[in-house]
Amino acid sequence: MKNIKKNTLIFLYVFFITFFLQCKKDSSKPLLSLLFNNKITVILKGTYASDRPLDFSEINNNQIFVDNNNASTTETINNSSVPSYSDLAIFLDIGEIRVSTKAPLSNLSNITNQKDSEDFWDVLAPTRQVYCNKIYNTNTELNSCLKNNGFLNFNLLMNGTGVIYPSRDVGAGIYLHGGVFFRGLFTGYAKLGSTDYIGRFDNVQYPGADIMRLLNYDPDADSGTIAVLPPQLFPLHHITYPGTENVTIYAEYIPTIVEFRFNLKENLMLHSYQDSATGEYFTFVGISDWRKKHESQVYSGGNLLVRMRMIYPSWSNKIRISGGTYTTRHYYALYYRDECRNGSCNKDNDLLPLAATPVRNGNDNILQDIMPGSYLLQCRYDDVYDGYPEKVLSEIPIEISGYNQTIDVNCTCGYSTTSGC
Repeated sequence: MKNIKKNTLIFLYVFFITFFLQCKKDSSKPLLSLLFNNKITVILKGTYASDRPLDFSEINNNQIFVDNNNASTTETINNSSVPSYSDLAIFLDIGEIRVSTKAPLSNLSNITNQKDSEDFWDVLAPTRQVYCNKIYNTNTELNSCLKNNGFLNFNLLMNGTGVIYPSRDVGAGIYLHGGVFFRGLFTGYAKLGSTDYIGRFDNVQYPGADIMRLLNYDPDADSGTIAVLPPQLFPLHHITYPGTENVTIYAEYIPTIVEFRFNLKENLMLHSYQDSATGEYFTFVGISDWRKKHESQVYSGGNLLVRMRMIYPSWSNKIRISGGTYTTRHYYALYYRDECRNGSCNKDNDLLPLAATPVRNGNDNILQDIMPGSYLLQCRYDDVYDGYPEKVLSEIPIEISGYNQTIDVNCTCGYSTTSGC
């Protein structure tokens, strides 16, 4: 009887959550009425596109990308019975989010112990959050995702709305670093040779693997690099480069949104490496190697990026872009005009756009929450079928000087794979 009651509760929970998500399917704006209990509100998004990202089923014809290595590698990928893109189980466990005013351009190698960490970081969001798109444990007391509304929040994390991450206010200052501290990142497909692999998430066994360890270093990282640098997901690190707007928190009560966005949803790809213990190839769903090429190495990091940005809602604008032709491989992307000046970085390779949206027909292309400033609007294209639009087809300058405006811009994008506006 106890199990029947428990399963009934789970069914009712999923039913009402599914009903709610259908009602909210077209939402692409945070629920502003919930934002201002604190001076600072943290929004988390798991998408390359800040606005109206593609549905899971729209990406790559609903098929998970497959690593296409060159002929010199011996990587073997087992994609037998691989789920569709939209049916892949994805679980995220995030411990906290931190910010820092210290050490401009630091790669965090200066943090060598707990005291260094405490001195460097201010904890902006100290509460663990777990997000899931599948019910991995029917015991609600032991399922951290269900206990914290993570099933509902997963949809907000992935649909462009953004999930409100429980946070607290930090002191006034210019914050140059942001860090999203992962505890786990699990994808629901893995094979060791021809055998289904059963991994663990939230102390529960589930088909698939926690890929966090595999994403912690670049594929070519040597032992010296691993000894010096922290794991890339602890934290997933935003650096404010020259020309990038700082996150400035004022002493006065000015409602402020700090958004953290990372490119998970659009960039899921099958990889493999040879397991040293068994000699078998281990196939897993990781992040597409658009930036750091993976060729059967154990590590496949360097391809998951995070962008931290500041939004003052009362001062923000919208950009409405016309000239679009719908495809699933073209994007409009916005950067600060002088970002990465003096060669401090390569904005097109090292930074997620400040804002981005997949190209749709006509002027059905909106970038929201854009502060006054000088920008570059790009037309970008996924040239190698990995989910990330790494090819810049064109870019034009945009100047925004006012508040609460809709700025109309024309930029032809989507009709060509070689040119844009």
